[in-house]
Parts: sequence; C-alpha cells; structure tokens
Amino acid sequence: MDEAREPRSRNGFRHGDVSYVTIGVPHLARARAFYGSVLGWTFTPGASDAEKGSSVDEIVPMVGLWAGELPRGATLTGTVLGFRVDDVDEAVRAVRAAGGSATEPAETHWGGRESEAVDGQGLEFYLHEMRDDPRPAPRNGAAEGDVSYISIMGVDVPRARRFFSETLGWGFDVGQPGGTRVTDVVPEIGLSERGESPRVVLGFRVDDISAAVDRVRTAGGAADDPAHRPYGLESRCDDDQGLEFYLHQVND
Repeated sequence: MDEAREPRSRNGFRHGDVSYVTIGVPHLARARAFYGSVLGWTFTPGASDAEKGSSVDEIVPMVGLWAGELPRGATLTGTVLGFRVDDVDEAVRAVRAAGGSATEPAETHWGGRESEAVDGQGLEFYLHEMRDDPRPAPRNGAAEGDVSYISIMGVDVPRARRFFSETLGWGFDVGQPGGTRVTDVVPEIGLSERGESPRVVLGFRVDDISAAVDRVRTAGGAADDPAHRPYGLESRCDDDQGLEFYLHQVND
C-alpha cells in the first residue's frame, strides 16, 4: 500500500466527516475503464451486489461506483455522500427537526447502522454510525486518485449552513458571495449556489495535471486546460458518460 495512504482513515475520523462516497454511473464497466486509466484506480467487487457495484481500492475516502437500481428501487445518478455520526438515532432526529427526512436506521452488511436522508433542498446523503477513529484523514487527499475537494452545488447557502450546522455540527468560513467553506471536515467541502438543483461534484488529486488532462481526453472525456488557483492547478472535466469532476494538482 502507498505510504501516503497507509496510516490514514478511509472513512473520516470524527462526527461530520465524509464516511463514504457513492458515484452513480450509467455503465459500470465504462466507468471502471475511464477512472482506471485517468486516476490509476483499481477495483474490488462491491460487497452488496458485485454486478452493479465496485469499490475503489485504497483511495481516501472510500469510494464506490454503482450502476443500476438501489435496493430500495431508485436509480442512483451522480454522487451521494455518506457522513459519519456518533449516534445515528440522534442524527436522524436532528435531520427531521431541521426540515429534512431520514429513514429509520438499519443494520448494514459492513456491521454498522445507517440511514438514508434528504435535506430540505433535495440533497440526498447517508448517515453512518461510527465512533471517532484515532487515525487522521487527509483534508485534500494524500496521493494521486484521492478526493481533493468536494463541492455541494445548487443550494441556498444560508439555508444549507443552518441545516448542516444543526445536523452534523459543521462550522463555516464564509467566503465570496454565494459560497462558503466548511471548516474542520475531511475531505474539504464547499457549498455553492451555482447550478439549478443540488448536486455533488468531486475533485481528485493528481501529481501531474497536464498528463492527467491528456489521459481524460484520450479516454473519451473532456477537460479544460489547467488554470492557476491559490491552492495549485485545476482542470474542470467531464468523464465519458457526462459526469462532471475536477482535477487538482495541490500545492503542499
């Protein structure tokens, strides 16, 4: 295992951190081929349904690809985040009190308890009951292929701040108008009003962004030329099935 990943938790390490990321794709085999060639991902069959899902090996946080219907019958498209909570029953009550909805907690195949939730603006997410982990998790990834940043877009930012403050205990560093950054959460998360409906867009860490942009284009995706940002270099991309993401070459 890569030394940059070995001592790190792959499921966050405290209440409110990201515990798992599920990426819904139309075609599983195409997604595996695309992200394998672009980010070097390797895969293990999903524990719940190997024909529909694959877990990405080693990257932080844990990520899974999913194609087809979920067990409850809905079709997953786009990205859905899971968040670790100390007490899922209390978290469910907090979500409902804040104007969202949440299913009754249920046991999972990995031995914990989870609830499927929706905030008051239509953003779907999961609650995963996990105790604090003594191992840290990187804020912007530690190795190529890790998640470097998570953008929650298309939301009323003041309303989202109130909701997640009350449900996950998030704090915020208010930035430019129409956006805010979540403090003390891993990976780093930003809220933005850009877009017509709530969605999650992932950024991925790469060592050489120019080479990664070439790999995106060769694999059938689209990528903007890299642009300078305060934290490093960034390219906005679409995979070969139309899912938006970003590449980040981060200044350490």
